[in-house]
Amino acid sequence: MADPWKTITVEGVRAFTKGVLAATLIWISFEGHLVIVTNFIESIIISSLATLIVFYSVVLFICYLIIRKGEEGFDENEKRATMYSIITIFIIWFFTAGYLNFIPEVLIMVGVFEKLSYSLLLGTILFTLLITIFYGLDGRIFTTMMLGHMPWVKNPDKYLFFFWAWINLIALGILNVFELNAFWVFVNLFFYLLIPSLYIGTKIQQVHGQKKDSN
Repeated sequence: MADPWKTITVEGVRAFTKGVLAATLIWISFEGHLVIVTNFIESIIISSLATLIVFYSVVLFICYLIIRKGEEGFDENEKRATMYSIITIFIIWFFTAGYLNFIPEVLIMVGVFEKLSYSLLLGTILFTLLITIFYGLDGRIFTTMMLGHMPWVKNPDKYLFFFWAWINLIALGILNVFELNAFWVFVNLFFYLLIPSLYIGTKIQQVHGQKKDSN
């Protein structure tokens, strides 16, 4: 059985790590966590506008130094890893800073329960991070990495919806952990999600099996 992790290269991991560091530096710079640096620059330059120009120029230059590859340049894996590492950090940044809170607020306005609205945001963010991290490192969706080496699973990315549903249900359970009865959590997990997902999953396999036999 093939190892699904062999396609993750050392160079790709290194590029992903550098992208994370550069994007994190941009994050903490724009959120004002380096105010001690801007205050020091302003004490020298006096002008607030000039201080911001110098500060962000230095930040962007440091990011360039972190990411740059040298004369050999980036290969396709390193380009992908760098891009998706930056996307990953920006998603975490916007979520933790509250810039995406308008999404559950809109859901609440259209009648979705408050905790369900915020759990959908949390679950979808976690689901998206799984995609960006694994695709950045490997070039494949995480369902392909986990299920692709199993010969009986055809087109594993069709299971993305089920992973999204499971993650959202777990997020909802966490947000309601002090209010929900553990027995009913189990009932919901087993009957409302597991059985339908297994049923639909077997149907998917049958369809792909019939197509394969006809070919």
